[in-house]
Amino acid sequence: MSFTRRRSSLETPLSPLTIPDLALLPRPLNNTTIPVGQMVSRTSKHGPSMLEHRDYDDVGTKWYKDVISFDGESGRFIESLGGAYMIQKQPGEGNEVGTIEAESQHVRLLKDADAALKKALQDETAKAWLKENKEAGFVVAIREVLNASYKRARLVDIGAGNFEVRREVGHEYRGQGGKRRDSGLDVPETHTKTDIVGVVVREIVENNGEYSLGDELEASFWE
Repeated sequence: MSFTRRRSSLETPLSPLTIPDLALLPRPLNNTTIPVGQMVSRTSKHGPSMLEHRDYDDVGTKWYKDVISFDGESGRFIESLGGAYMIQKQPGEGNEVGTIEAESQHVRLLKDADAALKKALQDETAKAWLKENKEAGFVVAIREVLNASYKRARLVDIGAGNFEVRREVGHEYRGQGGKRRDSGLDVPETHTKTDIVGVVVREIVENNGEYSLGDELEASFWE
């Protein structure tokens, strides 16, 4: 299983005391697309109906930035490289570097994900949905960003295995061919000021008719 967020974030549980790292979605999504508590499979989604405001925690900051790698051909977001503008990792072959900058970020997470799943399954329609979707996950956190800007970037080797991330502005030239390109990333229009860019989804495990949460899953449910 491959992850699209920094592995260090898996070492501690989610907590509202710090801004957690979340898996990077393949593309930004409308802020109504992924509610916390949603059940997801490869073919279907089931929204939460039993959860209440008291089941959630919220945390945020006034500014957000992230350096990401993305597929140069499809534009699919691949991995978060962190908020620093100096990194020690180059993207893989065929991948490029970009940045996400936003006025603010808001992370919503479940106070107790296991208890929330049990509460969600008090809804008979949720149980019926799970019976039809054997390989499913449970959304336990999302990251929203306000008025986000998605830009291309380039890496400049500054020595000692370090690379400075320089955000492109306006039109830039690529390579020796001098081909012009827009500095903005080709992302789909979400039609909202607030985009969802990150998620934590955990596997729903069935054992003798009882359901519990397993390991964290990658964000490919939203390809």
